[in-house]
This record gives sequence, structure tokens and C-alpha cells, in this order.
Amino acid sequence: MTKAQSAANRRWIGIALLFALCVSAYVLYDLFFKDKGLPVVMNSPSFSLPDLEGNLVTQDQFDGKVRLMSFIFTRCPDICPATTANMARLQSTLKEKGWFGDKVSFVSVSFDPLNDTPDVLNQYAQRMGIDRSGWTLLRSDDEAPVIDLAKKYGFSIQRMDDGLYAHSVTSLLLIDSEHRVRNIYRMGEEMDNEQILSDIGALLAEQ
Repeated sequence: MTKAQSAANRRWIGIALLFALCVSAYVLYDLFFKDKGLPVVMNSPSFSLPDLEGNLVTQDQFDGKVRLMSFIFTRCPDICPATTANMARLQSTLKEKGWFGDKVSFVSVSFDPLNDTPDVLNQYAQRMGIDRSGWTLLRSDDEAPVIDLAKKYGFSIQRMDDGLYAHSVTSLLLIDSEHRVRNIYRMGEEMDNEQILSDIGALLAEQ
């Protein structure tokens, strides 16, 4: 083997080693350092509940959309109206981005059937600035299916002696386009709208 051939071989070996080193570095980065996005918390359970016009709404109607979902009752003195107000602010921001309705839907489910009639919920929607073109309000004449759905998500809803309800405050759900729960947030004044908006953007980027 000539000196020129030996030098060429060493050069190719060096290139091969450098390539292997780059591949190894990429694999290690992907395994340990690359942002994997939001984890999958659980699969979102299916449901079938009436909207305010009495039409049955199922989870399948939100195929391909990111969904922010809350459980509320309109007689709630603090957490529920604060949550809805924060969601209304998010609604405005999502409209500015062109995401609301087409890419992102909101869903609020009432668990107080005796009080939260369609008329009451319509008035609530108007008062709170809910745009029903991208925000679906659901209710049932019986609290049982709503409470059962909440339990499937791991939330507790309990009717108190005064007719009001105690419920989990960490129960605001972010659900991706494949009906998987990707994050659960605290409701009320402690909602972090910036974090929720960032998470919504991350899920849209996945699609």
C-alpha cells in the first residue's frame, strides 16, 4: 500500500468515525434532551350529552380539534365563574390567532340539572361572553351521567345538603385531536392562561 493510499484510508476512517459520532450524539439528544412535548395522561372517555338545543353531542364531533373542557355549575359562587371568565379571555386570544372554532374548541358541562336549564345556561353564556360558534355547553336532565363522566376523568362531584356542589378544582382538561388528555389544570383564579395557550400551541404543532 502506498503512502497516498494509506493517507486516503485514514481520511475515510476519520470521516466514518465522525459520522458515527454525530449519529450517536443525535440519538442521545433525542433520548435524553429533546423536548418530547406534553405527555399523554389518559384516553378521554366517550360521552353522549345534550347541548342547549337538545341535540346529542358526542366526543367524535371534536375529531381533529384540540379541546379545552370544564365541568361547571352556574350557581357556583367563585371557582366556576372565574374559570369561565379565564376561558373567555383565552377565547379572545385564540380568535386573534385564527384558531378558535376551526382548530380549538371549548366544552363546558353543567352538573346541576335542576338549576342549569337551557335558558339559564343561555343567559350565562351571554353574560360571560361565551361564543357558541366554538364553545359547546352541555347538560343533562339527570346529574348521574355527568357525574359518572367526571369520575372517569378522576374528578369528584358531590351534591351538598344546601343543594350546591363540592367538586375537584384541578379539573380543567386539555384534550388533543385524538381524544387523549394531555394536561389537567387548576380552575378559577389560579388558572395559568399563558401556560394553557402554550400547551394548545404545542398540540396544534403536533398535528
